Amino acid sequence: MGRLDEPPYGLLMARYEMDREAVSKVGGAISRDAATLRAVADAVAAASAAAGSAVGTGQPGLTAEIDRFRLVHARLVDAMADAVTALGGDLGLAVRRERDTELAAASALGSVTSTLGSRLDARMHP
Repeated sequence: MGRLDEPPYGLLMARYEMDREAVSKVGGAISRDAATLRAVADAVAAASAAAGSAVGTGQPGLTAEIDRFRLVHARLVDAMADAVTALGGDLGLAVRRERDTELAAASALGSVTSTLGSRLDARMHP
C-alpha cells in the first residue's frame, strides 16, 4: 500500500498522458517559425551585402565589419532555424512513439485477453 500523500495509481498514470493535438499544433507553429527565421537570415545577408557594396572599397575597415556582421548574424539566425526545425522533428517523433506505444500496449492486452479467453473456454467446454 502507498503512502498517504501519494496519489492513487490511476491518477499518477493519467498525469503523464500526452496531448497529441496540442503537440501537433505546436509542431505546426514551429515549422512556420523555422521558415520565418530562414527568411530573416536571408534578409540579413542581403541587407549586409547591400551595405557592404554601398560602402565600397574606400572604407576597408567598415566593409570588413559589415561582412563580419553578415557572417555572424545571418549564420546565427540560420542556426536558430535549424534548431527550431530539429525541435519540430523531435515533437513529431515523440507523438509517433507515444502512439506506437499505445498501439503495442493495446495489441499485447488483446493478445493476453484472447489467450485467457481461449484457456477459459477450453476449461469450461472440455
